Amino acid sequence: MRIGLVVDHPKRDLPGAVMLGYQLARRGVSVVLVPMYEQAVDVPRLGLDALVVNYARPVNLDLMRSFAKAGLALYVLDTEGGVLAEKGGNSPPAMAAHIKGSGYAEILAGYFFWGSRLHDAFRAAGTMKPEQLHLTGCPRFDFAAPRWRALLDGEPRGYLLVNANFPLVNSRFTGKPGGEREAMVRAGWDGAYVDRFIADLKQVFANYLAEIDRLAAARPDRTVLVRPHPFESEDVYRNALARHGNVLIDGTGSVLDRIRNAAAVVHLNCGTAVESVLLGKLPLQLEYLNTPVTAGHAALPARVSRPVTSFDELLGAIDHVERETETFDFARVHAADIEAFFHLNDGQAAERVADVLTAAGNSRRPYVSLLATVKGTRDKPSIGQIVKGAASAVLGSAITERLRSRFNPARRDKRIEPVFVRTLLQRIATHDGASPSQFIATRAHCATTGLPLASIAIEPAR
Repeated sequence: MRIGLVVDHPKRDLPGAVMLGYQLARRGVSVVLVPMYEQAVDVPRLGLDALVVNYARPVNLDLMRSFAKAGLALYVLDTEGGVLAEKGGNSPPAMAAHIKGSGYAEILAGYFFWGSRLHDAFRAAGTMKPEQLHLTGCPRFDFAAPRWRALLDGEPRGYLLVNANFPLVNSRFTGKPGGEREAMVRAGWDGAYVDRFIADLKQVFANYLAEIDRLAAARPDRTVLVRPHPFESEDVYRNALARHGNVLIDGTGSVLDRIRNAAAVVHLNCGTAVESVLLGKLPLQLEYLNTPVTAGHAALPARVSRPVTSFDELLGAIDHVERETETFDFARVHAADIEAFFHLNDGQAAERVADVLTAAGNSRRPYVSLLATVKGTRDKPSIGQIVKGAASAVLGSAITERLRSRFNPARRDKRIEPVFVRTLLQRIATHDGASPSQFIATRAHCATTGLPLASIAIEPAR
């Protein structure tokens, strides 16, 4: 059995994909980690039996239909399935209605849920058959559980971590003006609401930058590590905070590593408040910067955080962070607000997903199609998709991906490097009491031509 796992943004999603790959390889399954931007050309060349995709949205529906038509068993493990809105396009009822009404329900073999709230919404709406809905948790959060936490990098360093969450108004990847707005509208949000939200968010973002500046100036002896969202541009932060020697702008590495090594986490409506609670680090929400619109867009981060209602209160919480951390009831917050959206903090999400995938088995013929690669796995490909597919068919996507990243630097962050996968895979195996030599991580090759692909294969040693 060979299963593909689509990886959206490696910095955020790759560790969890490697953890799931390890659990599948333990069960004798061959796994391929497929970069999202290369799935249309790589998947038809890998000989897969099943594919786990990173989301089910209008933008990729035609591609998913082509995969399903070719006989691939399709599953969804959403990379953004936890911090959900109370209403709008990514509220649980709206997501359930989208899957049911868009045609996805007819082509999916299964859906994996981060938490019970979304799982229950799908069941209540009759979106898919109950046996196709799997409450598992998300593998990327397994590293926050005590069982795997030792794999996180380094010793505690005591810096103040400031996490940002403004990709909608400070996008790193969308060059087209209004592109992020269009994406929200396509995902089901009301256009007028999106316009109000963006207007408020722009002002909140400016105020957030100003508060970081004030904080750095007020506590020059405190190291402040500012971590932009993976989809944000870092230039705005560097320009706004350049005068402070105690401020470091660094979005590299895993956010779990950074949280574990922090004294506390400052944020505003950022989902990493959840990871902070999972790791026992105090999340401080700058509630006084919110507007009614931004506060209502995604309420969970605020509910799981220690609210801060003024700048002076922020300084007081930071100055007494040990006491504040001791009095924060992490267990109560998890039980009351986090478990319904993120399930159990037991480090077993990847195992639950792997159990479902291996139990499903496969009676289909593995999917291989050179023609599909040339056409970008689409019935009516554009000229650009045909050019990309043809080049990949001739050269292999490992080469075409590298060439394209030279002309589009933002794509470099989407590449998956074999050495990272191999190193983490070996660390996971060793920590789990298994021999690292039992597992192999190498660049994948085309099943028919042997050309090197952008995807990375994880396999049990033969």
